[in-house]
Amino acid sequence: MQDASVKRLSQLISEPRQDGSGNKKRLQPRGVLAHIKLAEGWFSFFLLLTVVYSTIWSVQAAGWVDHLNILTLTTALGLLIGVIAAKQRLLPRLLVHPLAILFGLLLAFWQTAGADDGGNIMGLVNGIHQWIVLALAGGTSADDSIFLFFITALGFLLAYTSAWLLYRTRSPWLMILANAVVLLINLSNIDPGYIIFLVIFLVAALLLLLRFNLYESSARWKSLGLRTSDDLGWEFMQAGALLSIGILILTWFIPWGYVNDAAAQIWSADNNPWVVIQNNWNRLIAITGGYNSLNHGNFTDTLSLGGNPNLSNDLVFTVTFSDDGQYLQALSYSTYDGRSWSNGPSSGLDVKPGNTDFDPYTTDLRAVQQHINVVNPPGGQYPYLFGASQIASTNQPSQVVSRNSDGTVVAWLRTDGKLAASEQYNVTSYVSAADVATLETVPFPKNAPSYTPNPLIPDEAPPVDYYDPNVLHTYLQLPKNLDPNILALTKKITSGYKNMYDMAIALQNYLQDNYHYNTNILLPPQQEGVSWFLFRSGFQGFCNYFATAMAVMAREMGMPARVVAGYTNGKLNTKTHQWDVLGSDAHAWTQIYFAGYGWVNFEPSATFPTFVRPLHIAGGAATVTPGGPGASSPGTVHKPLRDLNLPDTGSGSGSGLSQASVSAQIRQDVGIALLALLLLILAGLAYFSVWWRRLYRRYGISAQVFGRLSMLADWAGLAPRRSQTPYEYAHALAEAVPEQAVTIERLGDIYVRDRWADPSSSEHPRRNGEINELPRIWEILQPRLFLYVMRHPHFLRRLPDKIGVFIHQRRANRRKRRLDDIITNAE
Repeated sequence: MQDASVKRLSQLISEPRQDGSGNKKRLQPRGVLAHIKLAEGWFSFFLLLTVVYSTIWSVQAAGWVDHLNILTLTTALGLLIGVIAAKQRLLPRLLVHPLAILFGLLLAFWQTAGADDGGNIMGLVNGIHQWIVLALAGGTSADDSIFLFFITALGFLLAYTSAWLLYRTRSPWLMILANAVVLLINLSNIDPGYIIFLVIFLVAALLLLLRFNLYESSARWKSLGLRTSDDLGWEFMQAGALLSIGILILTWFIPWGYVNDAAAQIWSADNNPWVVIQNNWNRLIAITGGYNSLNHGNFTDTLSLGGNPNLSNDLVFTVTFSDDGQYLQALSYSTYDGRSWSNGPSSGLDVKPGNTDFDPYTTDLRAVQQHINVVNPPGGQYPYLFGASQIASTNQPSQVVSRNSDGTVVAWLRTDGKLAASEQYNVTSYVSAADVATLETVPFPKNAPSYTPNPLIPDEAPPVDYYDPNVLHTYLQLPKNLDPNILALTKKITSGYKNMYDMAIALQNYLQDNYHYNTNILLPPQQEGVSWFLFRSGFQGFCNYFATAMAVMAREMGMPARVVAGYTNGKLNTKTHQWDVLGSDAHAWTQIYFAGYGWVNFEPSATFPTFVRPLHIAGGAATVTPGGPGASSPGTVHKPLRDLNLPDTGSGSGSGLSQASVSAQIRQDVGIALLALLLLILAGLAYFSVWWRRLYRRYGISAQVFGRLSMLADWAGLAPRRSQTPYEYAHALAEAVPEQAVTIERLGDIYVRDRWADPSSSEHPRRNGEINELPRIWEILQPRLFLYVMRHPHFLRRLPDKIGVFIHQRRANRRKRRLDDIITNAE
């Protein structure tokens, strides 16, 4: 009985199999897995995969454009070809690299055409041709398929280069650096919650460096005839993992966020090569998605109807106004393409400090003085100066940028570079003082008188109600194939109003009363912004959408309109008696051009107060209303106009998914995956706990303890040999784990005497009570042996063999079933 128990225990530990000849041996895997080997180890390849894919995942999470899911396959092919190219020695690298680059470009072209153009290869070819023409002509591209092509090619080349640098040039540091650059660029443009990609990247990169350097050192030691421990690699990897985690924890507590103002000025200077590259990139590459990192205002020559602007509450300016309530304008936009605003060709005119520049043909202006103190400089493509609408002069050396098409001012730029913290400047603006009654008399452009300059009177002023044709051509522009429902809605809103000003107020009030302000939205791909906002957004949007909708609707009615960007006036600080302008005050609003009176501000965004202007000036006294006819008075509620019986535009893509919603969905998916993994681990631990407790339960206490000891030792690479007695095996374990030598040999002695001593002898553990020591011995040994297994996980090395055995068995069973079916059919 005892011999049978020992034999059973030995079988459980060694798990022998029989081949066809009756000889006992372990089943060896056959097939592909048995022949594919990497000298550096498959674990190094797994770490390479982790480094590269954590970078690619960050690109996909950023959501720059649609269809970035194609990067998964492209990256896998890049890694595979990179490994094969690095390991082969038949072709020279001067031939391998061009072939790989050509393959990558063709693959990126094929995948882009299939994903973004529905397989229309010629459509993508024409798109690339048009993009090249625009690039050479200095134009601005709106085709996001170009970016998809570039990023797909980059994904392949990054994966290929990573494999080559690691396995051929033996330069893991360069490989990590190349991936880190791409990773950090994307992390700065996605939700901060995706910092997990950086954690994964750093851990994998540190372990890969350790693993690769250990492999190089081991190869050198072997070439010198030196012997190394088989467990050296696992011990180093364990120490490396602990070190990596320690470094990450340490860096978490290191202070961050320091910015040197002088260095920042140099870095952001307009002639900085990096800034030039960024500007050209923004001009030539159209991006429909992406995440805006936390900022306190970022102004460029393009205003996109994108996702959440993600504005902070940092203090940007403190301002003293001579006339409170003025917005601070940075620049205006003239051309709308359906998804963004931009400006045509422009030119600059240098203006000395104190010099005045404004339209001499505009009447009813009043001067507004502003003293602006810069606390946190706003972000900007150019060194914009901020001031109330129609800046006339400043105490800074400046350049006035005007559109070539109509001569209207786009922006004022500071020639001494971008604004820096603690700087101060003064601005004089001439804002419209026209009252509501006066603006109501301004005719529509179609009803305005014509004017032909008299060559004999060079300084002759045109009529007050004259519209410059160049201004009309610029500010009545609309994209082609605009949704006709926009015009239908505009006519319904403005029906009953006879003059341009009242119609503008009606549009402003409609948007304020019927739509909700929400930054967590994103314009779906391939949809025009105003149509989507008005009919399919769920009646929600933020200032870019409100301002764009009003400008386009005004243009539909023949009113010259534009969108401007800057800051609201902020909030009055009662302690300093200055206006505090925060990052969250960054804003976009609408301006409509009234002949003779210039650009007049309108505020269509919900929750924002409308602009205050005089209702009527008579005898020096003025009554004031925030918006003119139809504007809200205390206690007045506008009737929603959602019952206008508009044509059904179709559900389309519904309300669309906002970038925040997409990010939240991805975070939710990642969270669910991590939770599922955690639950799987807990379930596995629970199953293992039950299995471990029930192991050898049919045997006596000594066999249970010794059997578990032998199994743990086997997992750590110390399996018992058939020729060893229990005493010899216990002695071998004691030598491998010297700190537990006495306890292990004591366990072996009690186990042997319990199994083979005479039960009636006083030496039998059950007679002298030594058997009662075993629970205490196992209580001491078990945690230490599990820790030893974690430090020497030899069982992991058998996983590829077990996978190969599993695949081989499945194939053998499949072939056997086929053969049985053939025999059965033949019978």
